[in-house]
Amino acid sequence: MDESGFAIGDVEASQRIINATIRQQFQAKPGRQEWVTAIECICAAGGSLPPLIIFKGENLSHQWIPANIHKDWRFDCNTKGWTSNKHGLLWLREVFEPWTREKANGNPRLLICDGHDSHITASWIAHCMRNNIIFMVLPPHSSHLTQPLYIGVFGPLKTHMASSIEPIISTEIHRLMKAEWLAAYVEAHEKAFTTRNIRSGFRGTGILPFDPSKVVNRVETQVQDPVIVRGSTPIECTTAFKDSVLTSSPLNTDEVRLANVALLSELASGAALSSPARRYAQKVVKRSERVQARNIIIEEAHNKLAAVVTKRKAILSGKRRVIDGEHILTTEPILNGLIEAEKLTKKRKTAGAKRKKSGASEVVEDSNDELEASQDESLVMLDCIMVQELNH
Repeated sequence: MDESGFAIGDVEASQRIINATIRQQFQAKPGRQEWVTAIECICAAGGSLPPLIIFKGENLSHQWIPANIHKDWRFDCNTKGWTSNKHGLLWLREVFEPWTREKANGNPRLLICDGHDSHITASWIAHCMRNNIIFMVLPPHSSHLTQPLYIGVFGPLKTHMASSIEPIISTEIHRLMKAEWLAAYVEAHEKAFTTRNIRSGFRGTGILPFDPSKVVNRVETQVQDPVIVRGSTPIECTTAFKDSVLTSSPLNTDEVRLANVALLSELASGAALSSPARRYAQKVVKRSERVQARNIIIEEAHNKLAAVVTKRKAILSGKRRVIDGEHILTTEPILNGLIEAEKLTKKRKTAGAKRKKSGASEVVEDSNDELEASQDESLVMLDCIMVQELNH
């Protein structure tokens, strides 16, 4: 026996930021969602008991329940849509005990469920003791290993539910009604709660046929050495192939290292890889392909950048080269030439001023000044022409 929760409600536009490098499927969910809980129970023989559906609401409404639904299904409601101690005891008394009494024919009935608060109340345990029901509680946080419903049924149930509701959501209506959700659940229930899926769940957990290694081997391959804090006792055990190793971005190097060690250990043992190890190995292969593609892109960008830098170094190297018999000068010789030209011009002007003071005739001085000015002007223009030509 186990509970499964579903969210229904208004359909609203929303945005989410996701990591595109994670190869997972995402699906839009309705906004302002409310919760619906289904209490389900399966038998190792391949059958199942009628479910108890718990809606959110103050009172049940006949509009929520289609007329053609199975008559033996149970319905209730509360303000949250969650299961509670009341609903757990109600299911035990009105569903499990009467529906299994005749089949047991006076023999004990084994009821397996997790340690939820609604399963371990005094009233629940007392009812089991009075009606020859052996009550077994699964270890905490072990449903993914030990719960047959989780292993063989709830996965297909959620998949069929998504397929059944998709035509309604794709119409972009603004509200998903409880009756529409329940109709989809009935359809998905018939497809998921098959004899094959139910027996597969019991077989996968090692309950029937009884095979503890189905769980023990998976636990042994996952549990690593405890984390030791200096001056204290072990406080935490890490799992090698946990989901965060596969989905975290950026990668946690410590977790990846532990997962790699565990994977190599399983490969070295020569035994068949566990399911978590196989999933991790597939992720590692896909990750390596993405890294290789990324490295190729980075290497190409690096080569292009190196080519640009090489060209710039050649331009700024200050070396002289000859092209078609012409000299191409760097900036420094050009600037030095201009500085020398300016010094020469200044020197000539100074010499002209001294000759003027020596008593030479005004006509000669004017002539000399004009000649020097014309020479200076010619020199300056020549410098400018050289610069323009070189820059061009």
